[in-house]
Amino acid sequence: MRVYQQDGCKTWTVDVSINGRRYYEALGTRNKEVAYQKAREFVQEKRDEADGVLSPKVLRETAKTPLLDLLKTWVAVGLSPDVTNKHRYYSLARPKKLIQDCQWRFVSEVTARDFETWRSDLLRNGELSSKTLNEYLSSFRSFLNWLAEREMIGVNPLKAVKKLKVIKKDSERAFTLDELRQLVDATPHNYRTCVYRVAAFTGLRRSELKTLKWNRIFLDADCPYFELEPSKTKNRQGGTLPLLPDALEALRELRALAPDDAELVFFRGITQMTRFRKDLVEAGIDELDDRGRGVVFHTFRRSFVTLLRSSGIPDAIIAQFSRHLSISMLDKVYTDKNILPLAEAMEKVPTLKSSRKSSRTTGNSCPSVSKVGKTEKSKPRSKSAVTPESKANEACLTTGVQRCPDGKMADREGFEPSIPFLVYSL
Repeated sequence: MRVYQQDGCKTWTVDVSINGRRYYEALGTRNKEVAYQKAREFVQEKRDEADGVLSPKVLRETAKTPLLDLLKTWVAVGLSPDVTNKHRYYSLARPKKLIQDCQWRFVSEVTARDFETWRSDLLRNGELSSKTLNEYLSSFRSFLNWLAEREMIGVNPLKAVKKLKVIKKDSERAFTLDELRQLVDATPHNYRTCVYRVAAFTGLRRSELKTLKWNRIFLDADCPYFELEPSKTKNRQGGTLPLLPDALEALRELRALAPDDAELVFFRGITQMTRFRKDLVEAGIDELDDRGRGVVFHTFRRSFVTLLRSSGIPDAIIAQFSRHLSISMLDKVYTDKNILPLAEAMEKVPTLKSSRKSSRTTGNSCPSVSKVGKTEKSKPRSKSAVTPESKANEACLTTGVQRCPDGKMADREGFEPSIPFLVYSL
């Protein structure tokens, strides 16, 4: 153990090595005798911790700190600086409600049993849904993980708690193409129609439309496109995306309406829900369908994804357009399966009565039905000798393998679209 004063410093510091680990501790006193007394206490404490007799100091301090104070510290310094204000609010509000309902004062009182009892009571009484309760669990578990990563607690007491199974309710729907036409035709104000058209054919969220700027839109390029600022998007990644014809036309009309010094594309703001509902009434569109599914501004984004999928565009491309990290989101949330062209797709499926002639006229491939005892003569590919065995093998292959009409490969539906990139247009 070495107790010393650093150059230019009047207070004392202790330097000690215990079990191969070196510690430096500022003793915070100018008195030499007091410094040595504190140094001996510090060394004894570290030896007890190393021998397992005493818990580490950080654990003891955490155990004595009120749980709500630890939560506020996590929200203030533990969350990423670029999280939204909404995320920061719920990160504090949800764990705070849980702490108060379970009457937890210190982290040592947090148990999985208390949480599961609290969750079961709320679920049984119908006060909160399974999805919301899972969000409570995620928020509080993130807080406890932060404490565990900094060795402020030994283990996360809610680590083994399982999330509830959530049955996704189809609470929203997508606009059909006819409904989009009705809405655009019935809206008298040209600015609002441009808002609706851009929202429906770019899939941008309301917050992203609000912050869209003219200096990031390139209408006169060979392939018109727009750029999204990473800081203004939900996934913080931004992106460069081409403009579909309807969106391009609407943006050109907006450019003509906008003042010369306008920085924002939507210089008058985004249509409020009160005005949006009135436009729906004037267009003869029910806000709730026969299944009770509502229409909100976010419906434009869902309509955009549904239109792309109806056009036969691969999911990987649609995920780029909608900027989803997971393709499964397209199925779970952003596709209205009730308006997908299922009947048209079924017409492409061949029947047992299909013939090669009908395949050539319709463009659909179908399995060829070979007749027993009749095989087609095929030209040998090489000058090698033809034996009875090779003829027999060729006959077997002919009956089992589908032949291509006119010597050309037929389109295989379901892998890549057989037509160029095409989207429904108003």
